[in-house]
Amino acid sequence: MKLQLISAVVCLFSFTACNNSQSPKTLSTDEVLEMAGKSPGMNAGRGTFTVNTPAGWTKTDTVMSRIEYTFMMAPMDEDSSFQANVNIVTQELKKGFTLDKVMESTQKEMQRFFTDYKKFGQGERTVTDVKAKWMKCQYMHTESGTMLNGEVTIFVKNNITYAVTLTTLAADLEKYEPALEEILTSFKAK
Repeated sequence: MKLQLISAVVCLFSFTACNNSQSPKTLSTDEVLEMAGKSPGMNAGRGTFTVNTPAGWTKTDTVMSRIEYTFMMAPMDEDSSFQANVNIVTQELKKGFTLDKVMESTQKEMQRFFTDYKKFGQGERTVTDVKAKWMKCQYMHTESGTMLNGEVTIFVKNNITYAVTLTTLAADLEKYEPALEEILTSFKAK
């Protein structure tokens, strides 16, 4: 499960990057989770949103290293032990940060954290009636050597930052984008 949460954690890690003096590539997944879990304002969006789960997917609300996740997993693919997933994490917007700054920081931290990181798309959209920014990227999970694709959508509503992250195997992003679209379209924040 830690492999599947790491993209969301790096989004959160970007919110705390100003307080981190260690190079992210030297940190284990557990260390990144621990740092992000101690971040001020973590889980500020607890109980502030609803979202539909795509048909056939499972949804779990869970906690790992003090970080509360809404975690949705696609049906298991016969050809792989990795399950595509979408996770949602929240944090209070840091003072002086804007949506643009959060996304910029997220991109920088993903580039610093992941081996072979490559951004291959970005844009804007609306989620829950507010402006959102998204990016698509590919990277290697350092500890497992698995090539993954991610699509990260970030938006801010009522001073809460929401990060919605789709993580798939490198060749599977397009296959799961309709499920992500269903999740984002159904997302309602208070």
